[in-house]
Amino acid sequence: MEQRRERRVQVEYPISFEGNQGVNNGKLFNLSPGGCGIESGAFVQVGTTVTLRVYVPTHKEPIHIGRAGVTWSAGQDFGVEFTDMDPAEKERLHKLIGELQEGKTNIH
Repeated sequence: MEQRRERRVQVEYPISFEGNQGVNNGKLFNLSPGGCGIESGAFVQVGTTVTLRVYVPTHKEPIHIGRAGVTWSAGQDFGVEFTDMDPAEKERLHKLIGELQEGKTNIH
């Protein structure tokens, strides 16, 4: 079984993603600095590249992930590894994860 490199935090955030299947919406259900799990009604193939927008209720603007590769897919769930992010967006993501781990931000 594959060992995850990073501890993931359980969340429930709306997310939109765009790739060769068009633009779709879903729910982000876990998050780490390097990737996340997404639940969506869209079928997404392993190896697909997508861009993501994570809508955190306490943030005015969504967190934008420029490029993420789909690493697994199971039914309506799939996982991605972040491969390209603007440094400012990466900093926002790391700050959010830190707050979640400390219990300072709501997961819903």
